[in-house]
Amino acid sequence: MTICALKHGAVVYFLTALFVPAMRTPVKPLLGSFSVLLLLLLPLLIAENAVAGCSAANARLDSLEIRAASRTIIEACSDDVVREKLPATLFGFNVHHHHFENDIWDKQTSTVPTSVISDLREFPGALYRYPGGLAANNYAWQYTIGPVAKRKPQKSVKWAEPASVLFGVDEYLSFVESVGGQPWFVLNLAGWDATELFPELSSDAVAANNADLAKHVLAQLGKTTPRYYQLGNELYLADYQWPTEKYVARASATIEAMSAVDPDARFVAFLREFDWTYKGPEKARGVSRFEDFIKDVLTGLPTVNDFSMHFYYDAPNAQKMYQRIPWRLQQFKRAIEVARDVRKGETPNVWITEHARGIDFGGIKARDARPFTSNLAAAVSTADFLIALAQIPEVQGASWHGLNALPWQLFDPENNLQPNPVYWALRVLKASEAPQVLATYTRSSNLSSYHGGYDTRAVVLSDPDSSNISVWVVNRATTHMQVELNLADWAGKQVGIKHRYISGPEGEDPDKPGLTPTVELEPKTQAGQFSADGVLILDLPPSSVSGFELIFQAVSSN
Repeated sequence: MTICALKHGAVVYFLTALFVPAMRTPVKPLLGSFSVLLLLLLPLLIAENAVAGCSAANARLDSLEIRAASRTIIEACSDDVVREKLPATLFGFNVHHHHFENDIWDKQTSTVPTSVISDLREFPGALYRYPGGLAANNYAWQYTIGPVAKRKPQKSVKWAEPASVLFGVDEYLSFVESVGGQPWFVLNLAGWDATELFPELSSDAVAANNADLAKHVLAQLGKTTPRYYQLGNELYLADYQWPTEKYVARASATIEAMSAVDPDARFVAFLREFDWTYKGPEKARGVSRFEDFIKDVLTGLPTVNDFSMHFYYDAPNAQKMYQRIPWRLQQFKRAIEVARDVRKGETPNVWITEHARGIDFGGIKARDARPFTSNLAAAVSTADFLIALAQIPEVQGASWHGLNALPWQLFDPENNLQPNPVYWALRVLKASEAPQVLATYTRSSNLSSYHGGYDTRAVVLSDPDSSNISVWVVNRATTHMQVELNLADWAGKQVGIKHRYISGPEGEDPDKPGLTPTVELEPKTQAGQFSADGVLILDLPPSSVSGFELIFQAVSSN
């Protein structure tokens, strides 16, 4: 009998207990008869649930919702596969050309340091988004190719003078090839200028320029490499504040021009899962509801079935609801449903093209937020978010922000480009992955007092033949924790356990400045065994990201 069956049996028993007293009350003969019927059917109901298994018992539960409990229990359903294949592009990075040049690019040799190449090769197939976020909206790609001495200067960021782009399109494509990654371009739908940061040229001129980019990229990559083009970046905010109809019109012109050059190019619309209130001179437009924005964009771009969104989460204290991962995930699911409805039930492909810990520090400048965006606390938050994305089959890829991007830094430029904790958290997950994603349900304590309401989020992954499984799990508490892993189908089995992790010291705040986490990527195999009820106890280090690999065979400790 499965654990899930027992839970359903308990529900029936509870209902029966409510009605049994009616059997002794003459004025309630109907209730008494119902109680007898329930008692007679109880064994059959339990038996039915035992056959139906975990997925039937959890049919009405949301796997993304962590249920409160006094102890932490992770339950997976082997008969409910959420994904047949976890995409390699779930691990990805933003490549902001300006920050990449200044933090990582070796200007003397015009190369990427070998240590960075080696570190990123650990993520084969990862997504590399270029030339950045808002910087893409004024990026003149045509001035970034050819001899460096002949490249025209352009204004890239507010705080720097116009300069020639050293890490241009061809350098980027070469870099992506060297790390075995997947290229991804953010298109400029606005315009460019040598001195202005927010220029605007005619839609026809911009479309023609993007068509030339498509021709250049196709010549460099060939037809075998997928070519993804994101239609601008957050053009509803900053100094742009574009109305939806303007975005759709410009995106349509660019799609038409680029498709004539490269019919197989894939286009990705930029959407959002929150309402936007226009600012400054454009505030008269009022509020743009996210449901209307999604409907209008996808209706106006009928050939586009890929869309992207951005997520920043868990800024220190996360006092605001929209900063909390659980709230954002529920909004995200609503957005997907709106898109599905517009496409008449067709499943959209969703890309999270920026995600990372937020920087709402109450007045602290972005540059000063560096110690908090890539540290151990950020590593735990990042892993938490990716574990959730793994369980949303519409999500095709995600890019952490970024390979270095002002406050967000995967590599420390002041420490010989040594990887920061977020990198090691991603390595733990990647090294412990398995192809299939199983429906996973978590009940968790909240010793950490996380505003999201839990200590632990987890997902169970499996090989198609069930020869081994993996468990990704975070522990937000600053203390060691034991959790129950419930896998009824593996009851009584002996397993070899490899536990990869990054963690902090017992009792230490993961935001503590200067904290050096412990990283274990080459663990010894330990012996373990599921109980007769299918329960295995896992030990989680404090403030940790863990990847457990469970091999189903008798293995002695070594």
